Amino acid sequence: MTILQKYVFREWFWTLLAVAFVLWIVLMGVFLGELLNDIADGRVPTGLLGKQLLLATPEVLSKLLPLAGFVAVMWGLGRFYRDQEMVVMRSSGFSWRYLLKPLAALVLPVAAVLLVITLWAAPRAAALSDNLLEEALRSASLWGLQAGKFHIMQGGELVIYVEAMDKDGRSMSNVFVRQAGEESTQLWSAREGEYWLDQDTGKRYLTLTDGQVTDTRPNARNVRVLQFDRNDLQLPEPPRRSRDSGLESAPLGELLTTDDPEARAEFQWRLSPAIAVVVLGLLAIPLSHSSPREGRGSRAALGILVYAVYANTLNLSRTWVAGDDMPAFLGMWWVHGVVLLLAVFWLQRQGRMVGSS
Repeated sequence: MTILQKYVFREWFWTLLAVAFVLWIVLMGVFLGELLNDIADGRVPTGLLGKQLLLATPEVLSKLLPLAGFVAVMWGLGRFYRDQEMVVMRSSGFSWRYLLKPLAALVLPVAAVLLVITLWAAPRAAALSDNLLEEALRSASLWGLQAGKFHIMQGGELVIYVEAMDKDGRSMSNVFVRQAGEESTQLWSAREGEYWLDQDTGKRYLTLTDGQVTDTRPNARNVRVLQFDRNDLQLPEPPRRSRDSGLESAPLGELLTTDDPEARAEFQWRLSPAIAVVVLGLLAIPLSHSSPREGRGSRAALGILVYAVYANTLNLSRTWVAGDDMPAFLGMWWVHGVVLLLAVFWLQRQGRMVGSS
Protein backbone atom coordinates (compact mmCIF):
# COMPACT_ATOMS: atom_id res chain seq x y z
CA MET A 1 0.00 0.00 0.00
CA THR A 2 1.06 3.58 -0.59
CA ILE A 3 1.67 6.02 2.24
CA LEU A 4 -1.82 7.49 1.89
CA GLN A 5 -3.41 4.03 1.84
CA LYS A 6 -1.52 3.05 5.00
CA TYR A 7 -2.66 6.29 6.60
CA VAL A 8 -6.28 5.55 5.74
CA PHE A 9 -5.94 1.96 6.98
CA ARG A 10 -4.52 3.05 10.35
CA GLU A 11 -7.35 5.52 10.78
CA TRP A 12 -9.94 2.82 10.09
CA PHE A 13 -8.19 0.16 12.15
CA TRP A 14 -7.94 2.12 15.39
CA THR A 15 -11.47 3.44 14.95
CA LEU A 16 -12.67 -0.13 14.46
CA LEU A 17 -11.04 -1.23 17.72
CA ALA A 18 -12.50 1.71 19.64
CA VAL A 19 -16.01 1.28 18.26
CA ALA A 20 -15.92 -2.51 18.78
CA PHE A 21 -14.83 -2.04 22.41
CA VAL A 22 -17.63 0.42 23.13
CA LEU A 23 -20.25 -1.74 21.42
CA TRP A 24 -18.96 -4.80 23.27
CA ILE A 25 -19.43 -3.07 26.62
CA VAL A 26 -22.94 -1.95 25.65
CA LEU A 27 -24.09 -5.34 24.34
CA MET A 28 -22.53 -7.23 27.24
CA GLY A 29 -24.35 -4.87 29.59
CA VAL A 30 -27.63 -5.67 27.83
CA PHE A 31 -26.92 -9.38 28.04
CA LEU A 32 -25.97 -9.04 31.72
CA GLY A 33 -29.32 -7.38 32.42
CA GLU A 34 -31.18 -10.22 30.67
CA LEU A 35 -29.08 -12.77 32.55
CA LEU A 36 -29.79 -11.18 35.93
CA ASN A 37 -33.48 -11.23 35.07
CA ASP A 38 -33.19 -14.94 34.24
CA ILE A 39 -31.43 -15.55 37.57
CA ALA A 40 -34.15 -13.68 39.46
CA ASP A 41 -36.82 -15.78 37.71
CA GLY A 42 -34.95 -19.02 38.42
CA ARG A 43 -34.10 -19.79 34.79
CA VAL A 44 -30.34 -19.61 35.37
CA PRO A 45 -28.44 -20.58 38.54
CA THR A 46 -26.46 -17.83 40.23
CA GLY A 47 -23.23 -19.81 40.06
CA LEU A 48 -23.25 -19.75 36.25
CA LEU A 49 -23.26 -15.96 35.88
CA GLY A 50 -19.59 -15.62 34.92
CA LYS A 51 -19.54 -18.62 32.61
CA GLN A 52 -22.71 -17.55 30.82
CA LEU A 53 -21.26 -14.09 30.23
CA LEU A 54 -18.07 -15.62 28.80
CA LEU A 55 -20.00 -17.99 26.54
CA ALA A 56 -22.10 -15.11 25.23
CA THR A 57 -19.01 -13.33 23.87
CA PRO A 58 -18.96 -15.11 20.45
CA GLU A 59 -22.60 -14.24 19.81
CA VAL A 60 -22.02 -10.64 20.87
CA LEU A 61 -18.97 -10.33 18.59
CA SER A 62 -20.89 -11.69 15.61
CA LYS A 63 -23.45 -8.91 16.09
CA LEU A 64 -21.13 -5.97 16.73
CA LEU A 65 -18.22 -6.51 14.32
CA PRO A 66 -20.20 -5.75 11.10
CA LEU A 67 -21.56 -2.57 12.64
CA ALA A 68 -18.15 -1.64 14.04
CA GLY A 69 -16.55 -2.00 10.61
CA PHE A 70 -19.28 0.08 9.00
CA VAL A 71 -18.95 2.86 11.59
CA ALA A 72 -15.13 2.79 11.41
CA VAL A 73 -15.08 3.40 7.65
CA MET A 74 -17.76 6.10 7.80
CA TRP A 75 -16.17 7.80 10.81
CA GLY A 76 -12.67 7.75 9.36
CA LEU A 77 -13.62 9.09 5.93
CA GLY A 78 -15.99 11.58 7.52
CA ARG A 79 -13.10 13.05 9.49
CA PHE A 80 -11.05 13.33 6.30
CA TYR A 81 -13.85 15.35 4.71
CA ARG A 82 -14.37 17.57 7.75
CA ASP A 83 -10.65 18.33 8.09
CA GLN A 84 -10.32 18.91 4.35
CA GLU A 85 -7.75 16.12 4.07
CA MET A 86 -9.77 14.49 1.31
CA VAL A 87 -9.36 17.66 -0.77
CA VAL A 88 -5.60 17.23 -0.61
CA MET A 89 -5.92 13.54 -1.47
CA ARG A 90 -8.12 14.28 -4.47
CA SER A 91 -5.72 16.91 -5.74
CA SER A 92 -2.95 14.29 -5.71
CA GLY A 93 -5.04 11.89 -7.82
CA PHE A 94 -6.27 9.72 -4.94
CA SER A 95 -9.56 8.28 -6.29
CA TRP A 96 -12.08 6.09 -4.50
CA ARG A 97 -10.53 3.04 -6.15
CA TYR A 98 -7.43 3.58 -4.04
CA LEU A 99 -9.60 3.10 -0.97
CA LEU A 100 -10.36 -0.49 -1.94
CA LYS A 101 -6.96 -1.87 -0.93
CA PRO A 102 -6.99 -0.52 2.66
CA LEU A 103 -10.67 -1.45 2.87
CA ALA A 104 -9.87 -5.05 1.88
CA ALA A 105 -7.03 -5.13 4.39
CA LEU A 106 -9.51 -4.10 7.06
CA VAL A 107 -12.72 -6.01 6.32
CA LEU A 108 -11.41 -9.28 4.88
CA PRO A 109 -9.61 -10.33 8.11
CA VAL A 110 -12.69 -9.28 10.08
CA ALA A 111 -14.86 -11.37 7.74
CA ALA A 112 -12.54 -14.38 8.27
CA VAL A 113 -12.80 -13.94 12.04
CA LEU A 114 -16.59 -13.72 11.76
CA LEU A 115 -16.70 -16.97 9.78
CA VAL A 116 -14.76 -18.74 12.53
CA ILE A 117 -17.04 -17.26 15.18
CA THR A 118 -20.39 -17.92 13.50
CA LEU A 119 -19.60 -21.33 12.00
CA TRP A 120 -17.64 -22.81 14.90
CA ALA A 121 -17.19 -20.76 18.08
CA ALA A 122 -20.74 -19.46 18.59
CA PRO A 123 -22.49 -22.85 18.08
CA ARG A 124 -20.04 -24.55 20.44
CA ALA A 125 -20.51 -21.83 23.03
CA ALA A 126 -24.31 -22.13 22.74
CA ALA A 127 -24.14 -25.92 23.14
CA LEU A 128 -21.81 -25.61 26.13
CA SER A 129 -24.13 -23.02 27.70
CA ASP A 130 -27.10 -25.38 27.37
CA ASN A 131 -25.07 -28.27 28.81
CA LEU A 132 -24.02 -26.18 31.81
CA LEU A 133 -27.64 -25.25 32.50
CA GLU A 134 -28.71 -28.89 32.27
CA GLU A 135 -25.86 -29.98 34.53
CA ALA A 136 -26.68 -27.27 37.05
CA LEU A 137 -30.15 -28.73 37.50
CA ARG A 138 -28.52 -31.92 38.77
CA SER A 139 -26.77 -30.19 41.68
CA ALA A 140 -28.53 -28.24 44.40
CA SER A 141 -25.48 -26.06 45.06
CA LEU A 142 -25.15 -25.05 41.39
CA TRP A 143 -28.88 -24.59 41.14
CA GLY A 144 -28.60 -21.92 43.86
CA LEU A 145 -29.39 -23.71 47.13
CA GLN A 146 -26.73 -22.75 49.71
CA ALA A 147 -26.21 -23.81 53.31
CA GLY A 148 -27.28 -21.28 55.92
CA LYS A 149 -29.36 -19.19 53.49
CA PHE A 150 -33.04 -19.04 52.65
CA HIS A 151 -33.85 -19.93 49.04
CA ILE A 152 -37.09 -18.23 47.96
CA MET A 153 -39.02 -19.48 44.93
CA GLN A 154 -42.38 -18.81 43.26
CA GLY A 155 -42.62 -15.29 44.60
CA GLY A 156 -42.26 -16.40 48.22
CA GLU A 157 -44.73 -19.29 48.08
CA LEU A 158 -41.89 -21.80 48.47
CA VAL A 159 -38.99 -21.23 50.89
CA ILE A 160 -36.18 -23.74 51.49
CA TYR A 161 -33.53 -23.54 54.22
CA VAL A 162 -30.64 -25.97 54.63
CA GLU A 163 -28.33 -25.88 57.64
CA ALA A 164 -25.51 -27.93 56.09
CA MET A 165 -24.74 -29.40 52.67
CA ASP A 166 -22.14 -31.90 51.49
CA LYS A 167 -19.62 -31.11 48.76
CA ASP A 168 -21.57 -33.15 46.23
CA GLY A 169 -24.32 -30.54 46.31
CA ARG A 170 -27.00 -33.18 46.91
CA SER A 171 -26.89 -34.47 50.46
CA MET A 172 -28.00 -32.03 53.17
CA SER A 173 -28.98 -31.97 56.84
CA ASN A 174 -31.55 -30.11 58.92
CA VAL A 175 -33.83 -29.04 56.10
CA PHE A 176 -36.72 -26.61 56.49
CA VAL A 177 -39.36 -26.09 53.78
CA ARG A 178 -42.33 -23.75 53.76
CA GLN A 179 -45.06 -24.22 51.16
CA ALA A 180 -47.80 -21.59 51.05
CA GLY A 181 -51.01 -22.35 49.19
CA GLU A 182 -54.42 -20.78 48.85
CA GLU A 183 -56.03 -23.17 51.33
CA SER A 184 -53.18 -24.08 53.68
CA THR A 185 -49.54 -23.54 54.59
CA GLN A 186 -47.27 -26.52 55.17
CA LEU A 187 -44.07 -26.41 57.17
CA TRP A 188 -41.67 -29.29 56.50
CA SER A 189 -38.70 -30.06 58.72
CA ALA A 190 -36.39 -33.04 58.35
CA ARG A 191 -33.12 -34.25 59.80
CA GLU A 192 -31.72 -35.16 56.38
CA GLY A 193 -32.46 -34.34 52.76
CA GLU A 194 -31.31 -35.28 49.28
CA TYR A 195 -31.66 -33.35 46.04
CA TRP A 196 -32.00 -35.51 42.92
CA LEU A 197 -33.13 -35.37 39.31
CA ASP A 198 -35.39 -37.95 37.69
CA GLN A 199 -33.52 -39.11 34.59
CA ASP A 200 -36.71 -40.21 32.82
CA THR A 201 -38.93 -37.19 33.37
CA GLY A 202 -36.30 -34.51 34.09
CA LYS A 203 -38.23 -33.40 37.18
CA ARG A 204 -36.41 -32.30 40.33
CA TYR A 205 -37.15 -33.72 43.78
CA LEU A 206 -36.15 -33.06 47.35
CA THR A 207 -36.25 -36.23 49.47
CA LEU A 208 -36.78 -35.53 53.18
CA THR A 209 -35.92 -38.18 55.77
CA ASP A 210 -36.91 -38.44 59.44
CA GLY A 211 -39.06 -35.35 59.83
CA GLN A 212 -42.50 -33.91 60.24
CA VAL A 213 -44.93 -31.66 58.41
CA THR A 214 -47.16 -29.08 60.05
CA ASP A 215 -50.32 -28.13 58.16
CA THR A 216 -52.05 -24.88 59.09
CA ARG A 217 -55.13 -23.29 57.54
CA PRO A 218 -56.28 -19.66 57.63
CA ASN A 219 -58.70 -18.86 60.49
CA ALA A 220 -58.41 -22.45 61.77
CA ARG A 221 -57.69 -23.24 65.40
CA ASN A 222 -56.48 -26.77 64.89
CA VAL A 223 -53.01 -27.66 63.49
CA ARG A 224 -52.23 -31.01 61.93
CA VAL A 225 -48.79 -32.52 62.54
CA LEU A 226 -47.65 -35.59 60.62
CA GLN A 227 -44.49 -37.56 61.30
CA PHE A 228 -42.79 -39.31 58.37
CA ASP A 229 -39.74 -41.43 57.66
CA ARG A 230 -39.39 -40.32 54.05
CA ASN A 231 -41.21 -37.90 51.80
CA ASP A 232 -40.41 -36.77 48.26
CA LEU A 233 -41.24 -33.17 47.41
CA GLN A 234 -41.36 -32.26 43.73
CA LEU A 235 -39.71 -28.90 43.18
CA PRO A 236 -41.25 -26.48 40.69
CA GLU A 237 -39.60 -26.33 37.31
CA PRO A 238 -38.10 -22.95 36.50
CA PRO A 239 -39.04 -21.64 33.04
CA ARG A 240 -36.21 -22.54 30.70
CA ARG A 241 -34.39 -19.92 28.70
CA SER A 242 -35.66 -20.02 25.15
CA ARG A 243 -33.55 -19.30 22.10
CA ASP A 244 -34.77 -17.77 18.88
CA SER A 245 -33.94 -21.00 17.09
CA GLY A 246 -33.28 -24.50 18.38
CA LEU A 247 -30.54 -24.81 15.77
CA GLU A 248 -28.25 -22.14 17.23
CA SER A 249 -26.10 -24.80 18.87
CA ALA A 250 -26.25 -27.25 15.94
CA PRO A 251 -22.90 -28.07 14.32
CA LEU A 252 -22.22 -26.98 10.76
CA GLY A 253 -22.33 -30.52 9.37
CA GLU A 254 -25.86 -31.00 10.66
CA LEU A 255 -27.06 -27.86 8.90
CA LEU A 256 -25.50 -28.89 5.60
CA THR A 257 -26.93 -32.42 5.56
CA THR A 258 -30.60 -31.58 6.09
CA ASP A 259 -33.32 -30.13 3.89
CA ASP A 260 -35.13 -28.51 6.81
CA PRO A 261 -35.99 -24.87 5.94
CA GLU A 262 -35.02 -23.72 9.44
CA ALA A 263 -31.59 -25.33 9.05
CA ARG A 264 -31.07 -23.57 5.72
CA ALA A 265 -32.09 -20.26 7.26
CA GLU A 266 -29.70 -20.84 10.16
CA PHE A 267 -26.82 -21.62 7.79
CA GLN A 268 -27.40 -18.48 5.74
CA TRP A 269 -27.78 -16.45 8.93
CA ARG A 270 -24.38 -17.64 10.14
CA LEU A 271 -22.75 -16.53 6.90
CA SER A 272 -24.48 -13.14 6.90
CA PRO A 273 -22.17 -11.27 9.35
CA ALA A 274 -19.06 -12.09 7.30
CA ILE A 275 -20.76 -10.99 4.08
CA ALA A 276 -22.32 -7.93 5.69
CA VAL A 277 -19.01 -6.54 6.96
CA VAL A 278 -17.66 -6.51 3.39
CA VAL A 279 -20.83 -5.08 1.84
CA LEU A 280 -21.20 -2.42 4.53
CA GLY A 281 -17.55 -1.46 4.16
CA LEU A 282 -18.09 -0.73 0.46
CA LEU A 283 -21.33 1.09 1.16
CA ALA A 284 -19.67 3.27 3.82
CA ILE A 285 -17.34 4.90 1.25
CA PRO A 286 -20.04 6.81 -0.68
CA LEU A 287 -22.13 7.26 2.47
CA SER A 288 -19.32 9.11 4.23
CA HIS A 289 -18.91 11.72 1.48
CA SER A 290 -19.97 15.18 2.56
CA SER A 291 -19.67 18.64 1.11
CA PRO A 292 -17.81 21.37 3.05
CA ARG A 293 -21.02 23.04 4.21
CA GLU A 294 -22.92 19.88 4.99
CA GLY A 295 -23.73 19.15 8.61
CA ARG A 296 -22.08 16.30 10.47
CA GLY A 297 -25.30 14.66 11.61
CA SER A 298 -26.95 14.12 8.23
CA ARG A 299 -24.53 11.44 7.04
CA ALA A 300 -24.63 9.66 10.40
CA ALA A 301 -28.43 9.60 10.33
CA LEU A 302 -28.41 8.28 6.76
CA GLY A 303 -25.90 5.58 7.73
CA ILE A 304 -28.03 4.48 10.68
CA LEU A 305 -31.11 4.33 8.45
CA VAL A 306 -29.32 2.26 5.78
CA TYR A 307 -27.92 -0.15 8.38
CA ALA A 308 -31.32 -0.55 10.06
CA VAL A 309 -33.04 -1.33 6.75
CA TYR A 310 -30.30 -3.79 5.82
CA ALA A 311 -30.36 -5.62 9.17
CA ASN A 312 -34.16 -5.76 9.39
CA THR A 313 -34.50 -7.03 5.83
CA LEU A 314 -32.03 -9.80 6.65
CA ASN A 315 -34.12 -10.74 9.70
CA LEU A 316 -37.29 -10.80 7.60
CA SER A 317 -35.65 -12.97 4.97
CA ARG A 318 -34.47 -15.35 7.66
CA THR A 319 -38.04 -15.69 8.92
CA TRP A 320 -39.35 -16.25 5.41
CA VAL A 321 -36.80 -18.95 4.65
CA ALA A 322 -37.37 -20.70 8.00
CA GLY A 323 -41.12 -20.66 7.39
CA ASP A 324 -40.64 -22.02 3.85
CA ASP A 325 -42.22 -18.85 2.46
CA MET A 326 -39.17 -18.05 0.33
CA PRO A 327 -36.98 -20.41 -1.72
CA ALA A 328 -33.71 -21.27 -0.01
CA PHE A 329 -31.68 -20.46 -3.13
CA LEU A 330 -32.98 -16.89 -2.89
CA GLY A 331 -32.89 -16.74 0.88
CA MET A 332 -30.84 -13.90 2.31
CA TRP A 333 -28.54 -13.74 -0.70
CA TRP A 334 -30.79 -11.28 -2.51
CA VAL A 335 -30.48 -8.79 0.36
CA HIS A 336 -26.69 -8.85 0.22
CA GLY A 337 -26.82 -8.62 -3.58
CA VAL A 338 -29.11 -5.60 -3.65
CA VAL A 339 -27.03 -3.70 -1.09
CA LEU A 340 -23.80 -4.63 -2.89
CA LEU A 341 -25.17 -3.37 -6.22
CA LEU A 342 -26.34 -0.19 -4.49
CA ALA A 343 -22.85 0.33 -3.06
CA VAL A 344 -21.14 -0.20 -6.44
CA PHE A 345 -23.60 2.07 -8.25
CA TRP A 346 -23.22 4.75 -5.59
CA LEU A 347 -19.43 4.50 -5.78
CA GLN A 348 -19.46 4.90 -9.56
CA ARG A 349 -21.84 7.86 -9.39
CA GLN A 350 -19.89 9.69 -6.70
CA GLY A 351 -16.52 8.78 -8.15
CA ARG A 352 -16.05 12.27 -9.48
CA MET A 353 -16.65 13.72 -6.00
CA VAL A 354 -13.81 11.77 -4.41
CA GLY A 355 -11.54 11.89 -7.43
CA SER A 356 -11.83 9.73 -10.49
CA SER A 357 -8.30 10.10 -11.86
